[in-house]
Amino acid sequence: MILAALAALGAAPPPSLPPKTVLLLVADWCAPCRGELARLDQLAAAAQPYAVRVLLVDDTRGGRRMLAALPDTRRWSPEDAARTATLAALLTNTAGLPHSVAIGRDGRVCGEVSGGLWPAGANGLVARCRRSP
Repeated sequence: MILAALAALGAAPPPSLPPKTVLLLVADWCAPCRGELARLDQLAAAAQPYAVRVLLVDDTRGGRRMLAALPDTRRWSPEDAARTATLAALLTNTAGLPHSVAIGRDGRVCGEVSGGLWPAGANGLVARCRRSP
């Protein structure tokens, strides 16, 4: 329900997305998301030369704690004014979390994976981005 509401707000263009990045969209209440975070170093190694960063979907105390446990280099968040539009745009093609989005060198989405991301999937996302125009 929350994701559908965010998707409905997707009329505004999202802000610049971090190029050459795999974004893991996570929430505190999402158990598979926590599994992804436990594999974060493996995912980052498999996605090289792309960075792997985490984008928190909900703004709960637990979510903020979960994100605070990560190094700054592993976190990404759009500006507050653009947060809703960014989340809506990134969650348009999924019914739930976890969801991962690869951003190409041009700053546009070039691959997506719904469900938990594993190292082979991270590598596949980056390969898909390299093939895209």
